[in-house]
Amino acid sequence: MSTEHPIVAAQATVDKSPPSTTMSTERPITPAPAQFSHQPSSIKQGPSDAEHKPEHVQRFRYEDETYQKTYFKNAEELFQFLATPTFHGLSDETLSDMDGSKFVVKANSMSKSIKEEYFKEPPGRLVVFKDTETKVPRGHVTDTECKPNITAAFEGDFSGNDTTFWPCIRMAGDWASKGTSPETQERKAISYLHYLLLARPDLYVAQGMLASEDGIMFLVGIGGLGIRCLELRWDNEKLSKLLYAFIYRTYDPGHFADSSYKLDHIVTGDDRPTWTITIEVKYQVEGVSREGRVPCPNFLPLYASSPFDTRTHVFATTGEGVDAGGKELTVLKDQVCRTDNRFKEHEILDGLHQPKRVPGVVEAVYHKEIELPSQLEDLRIGRKKHRHGLRQLGRPFASIPTAKEMLKVAFDTVEVLRNLKAKRGILHRDISTGNVMYAPPSEDNQDSETLTQDEEVLFFSEYFLSESQRRTTSVLLVDFNHAEDLTNKTGPDHERVERTGTPIFMARAVGQGRAMDIPEWEPAQFLAPIPSAPDLYAEQYQDSRLKKFPPQRSKIFTKPDEDRPPWRHELDHDIESVFWLMLYWAMTAQPEGGASEDIPTTSWSLLMGSVVDRDTLLNSLLQQRTSEGTFHSIFRPLNGLFKKLAEILCSVDRHWLPKAETRNDPEYFAEAFQRLILQFLIDHEKGDDKSFMNQAINSKPRQRKGESTEVPNSSTTNQRSHASSQSNKRATNATDQSGPKRRRTSEDP
Repeated sequence: MSTEHPIVAAQATVDKSPPSTTMSTERPITPAPAQFSHQPSSIKQGPSDAEHKPEHVQRFRYEDETYQKTYFKNAEELFQFLATPTFHGLSDETLSDMDGSKFVVKANSMSKSIKEEYFKEPPGRLVVFKDTETKVPRGHVTDTECKPNITAAFEGDFSGNDTTFWPCIRMAGDWASKGTSPETQERKAISYLHYLLLARPDLYVAQGMLASEDGIMFLVGIGGLGIRCLELRWDNEKLSKLLYAFIYRTYDPGHFADSSYKLDHIVTGDDRPTWTITIEVKYQVEGVSREGRVPCPNFLPLYASSPFDTRTHVFATTGEGVDAGGKELTVLKDQVCRTDNRFKEHEILDGLHQPKRVPGVVEAVYHKEIELPSQLEDLRIGRKKHRHGLRQLGRPFASIPTAKEMLKVAFDTVEVLRNLKAKRGILHRDISTGNVMYAPPSEDNQDSETLTQDEEVLFFSEYFLSESQRRTTSVLLVDFNHAEDLTNKTGPDHERVERTGTPIFMARAVGQGRAMDIPEWEPAQFLAPIPSAPDLYAEQYQDSRLKKFPPQRSKIFTKPDEDRPPWRHELDHDIESVFWLMLYWAMTAQPEGGASEDIPTTSWSLLMGSVVDRDTLLNSLLQQRTSEGTFHSIFRPLNGLFKKLAEILCSVDRHWLPKAETRNDPEYFAEAFQRLILQFLIDHEKGDDKSFMNQAINSKPRQRKGESTEVPNSSTTNQRSHASSQSNKRATNATDQSGPKRRRTSEDP
């Protein structure tokens, strides 16, 4: 629009912003914007250990609620939990005068005794404890570089330099260092349990310990539940037998293990460990329904998170897909879910793809509830383990290779989200870099099936940008674990599910659990424009979206005297999450071969900060007052687009708008975003391969200025390795004339 925005105009006429007032939760008012010398508020996250390298999946953060310990009443209760033999012939030996090296010697002595007494076969499989304080275990799904002080693994699983692979570790512990607070030591020891559960999907319970000159704390991490522990002094008469039982379980996890997992043989030290996961599938033989066990070999871990909450593991085949009852399965996802969840992911995915597939959304081809061990009673209460088999896979949004592709995926994501809401009554509610994936269609598999249930066609960015007007998309929306089915309600004011999302990408209103307050400063009380639509888009939607959202200029907000419905998570909040995805990509994108330019600390802190911080960042984008270098200089042209998108989001929250106001529609953000993104793509479509739109980015992102810790990589080693292997496979298949390879089925030996 040609008129200057009211905030920008107002800022130009004053030297200082009006004085700030304290935000009140009792009225819809927020203070006036500052001059953006804003000091970001404290991020409510616990301390992280300096030894832990940030990685794509997650960086270990100690949170009191998540990592709260529950104590065993006594040694006998822990002994019962371990459920080992009673060791009647073992004398109660008193341990004393311990240090780190003596403890390792004692543990190895006990391990050898246990091996000779209980595990003579197979020979050579001796569990060995080693001092690994300076050694980094290899092959973790998250690429963590943390170093447990004490590591137990089978002797043959250690290499010559005393390192091993994370999936081979039987126990990880810490020896307390002098001069370090007990709280810090506990956090380190618990972090090793955290990472061990992420690396060992085959274990329901991971073992750890924290030892010192005074005694030992036994730690057990129960996946999906939490941490239990017991502290004993070295001179406790129960300690020797308990330590014996603890080491026994490193040989035989027993009920601690999920027998459907088997670690594949690791050939070389450079291999990424894979798993064979056995699933139970139903199939037809001469019209008779049967159930059989099908091994899924060589499945590479791609993602793991939340070991003490939803405990999620995602794997993808490195070979051929698996026949799961007549459907090809290439991805497996295990997750612990609460039984009181109102909506179930597999039911949502099954329903939204009927009777026609919805493009841009992952397809479920398999589902099974996994029975949890009866011995883990606390875990079984209110929780179930779900195993999902999926057909497609992509790469994280942050790893999209160019700005052009990023914007196309953003446009298509909005299209999918609004279609799911309008045609299926589904809200995703957890838009993040791992849940919006980049999955470009292969040249030999262009998917033309884009009809939804009522035979509406989805028009993605490729349709408007390509001469062939293909209706393909590179977006793949996954993880509907937090999705809401709006068609499943009991009345007009149906129960609202809990607010959820990934904090950095969460809409501001969702983050605070209520509508954004009306700004107190009058120039900020505005309604953003409804932008004009690009010609092709306008032609396509002339009788639908253009009529619903005719172009309008921005205008001043007038508060109506109307009752308002209760606030809830809606489509526009998921669209705002797409904005934070785009901004994250733009801020972290490091051009391949380009000069290294750090991200300003202020900009990064605002992005990672509180609702107030991110609101400040939005206003700075609107006024183009962000810190110099917020975007790499090559991607500076993106500033103009983000200014316009920020203007939409800075508008008065639609919760306060009159019912008759056009912008009081959950689709307003979606429509405005699509028009602005598509117009930007069209305006820059003619640039050559050296333009910023086609500039390839490095997998290693830009770093924060003056900070020693790194910005998480856009993808993990496993994710990059898998993407590369799949690209090579597609190239091979394109030239292979021998026909399709046979997939493994339940009838295979």
